[in-house]
Amino acid sequence: MADPIGAAHESLRRLPWTSPEGAAEYAAPGEVDQIADHTEAHIINAARNDVAYALAMAQRPETSRAELCALIEKLAGAVREVASVAELRGERLNAPAAKALESALRAALSQR
Repeated sequence: MADPIGAAHESLRRLPWTSPEGAAEYAAPGEVDQIADHTEAHIINAARNDVAYALAMAQRPETSRAELCALIEKLAGAVREVASVAELRGERLNAPAAKALESALRAALSQR
């Protein structure tokens, strides 16, 4: 089944944020590309920082179960956001480039 929203916005870039109602937002190329690019970079960098922090906390014997559970929730949110960035970028790239980006993101997130 065709995606009517996707077809209507084929020439528009889906932005890495949503409207106050939670709907996807779109912009024509060039309008807000730099802001969107910076937002995506911030999401990826924040996820990297969250991973480093979680790994450090997991090594501390005094870290409580509740703290570990909170870290898992934070990491799950970071993974969700990075996956969204990958989807957004994949929409703008051809299939081989999207696969290369996915591999690069996976490698970046697996670094300690």
